Amino acid sequence: MGDPRRRRPLPALVTLLALALLLGAAALGAAALTACGSSAESDPLAGYWIGGPAKQQVLIHVVKNGDTYKVLGSPNAPLGTATKDGDSLLIDTHAVEMRFVPAGTDKLTFEIGGEAFKKTRTIALSRVDETQYADAATAFGIAAIRQGLMMWVGGGGKKFPPPSEVSATGVLGKMVVPWPPNLFSGGTMQEGDGEGDYTYTVTDGGKAFELVGHLSDGSTTTGPSGAPSLP
Repeated sequence: MGDPRRRRPLPALVTLLALALLLGAAALGAAALTACGSSAESDPLAGYWIGGPAKQQVLIHVVKNGDTYKVLGSPNAPLGTATKDGDSLLIDTHAVEMRFVPAGTDKLTFEIGGEAFKKTRTIALSRVDETQYADAATAFGIAAIRQGLMMWVGGGGKKFPPPSEVSATGVLGKMVVPWPPNLFSGGTMQEGDGEGDYTYTVTDGGKAFELVGHLSDGSTTTGPSGAPSLP
């Protein structure tokens, strides 16, 4: 098996949300919060939204600037140009059509369809506050880093990489592109115990690892349940 350092860069893990859903979004783990946040804003579309099953949650941030809207997904990747279509918000890339429809107080219905899908998928979203969204983004980032570690092993790594290589500037950062953001700091996730950062430790002589993300309330998230290990 080849040297993991020679692996081609992993395609963007936090990219067009519809394609991520089509291929199977990264598992997030129960720590990604889904409770309703603050009361509905004056605009029923703008704000932070989370929905979907616990292990495949969808993160959406709708930003309104005057009469224009920008939609970011899972957690801050631009999803395309959004236009108002009646009461709903529409992103049409021809192959993928995404529509956000108000569904009551602090609720949105997210519809994904278009040529890339055999049928339209519908996801119920609930409004959360900025802190809850940043916590969920931390869990999403842990899932992305964990997936990168599995790519490392798949590329022939005999041991999991040392902490110095598990960062935006390390070797793993060339495989996880883009490196997950820290929505608390405004930068990327990094080794440390601050909000939105992570702690990564190699165990069992390099055959296993522990990876946790740090949340706003002082607790941690492991993203997907259970850390895999090498035989």
